[in-house]
Amino acid sequence: MGPFWGTRAMEIVKKTGSSGLLWKRIKLTTTRKANAKKRLHRLWQNEAVLKACADQPSLRISSPVADIPAEKES
Repeated sequence: MGPFWGTRAMEIVKKTGSSGLLWKRIKLTTTRKANAKKRLHRLWQNEAVLKACADQPSLRISSPVADIPAEKES
């Protein structure tokens, strides 16, 4: 069903000139709905990458010089 199934309006916060922040309800058009879905997917993907990086054990690199084969002199 998705995160926006059955949603007709979206609440946003707008900054006003003098009094600070103002909550506003706007009609959720197909374009706004698609953009919000894209933002959510990017957020979920970023969170998944951060979680995977945090869960991954640190890799130890053995001596990098030992892994390079010696060049032959001719």
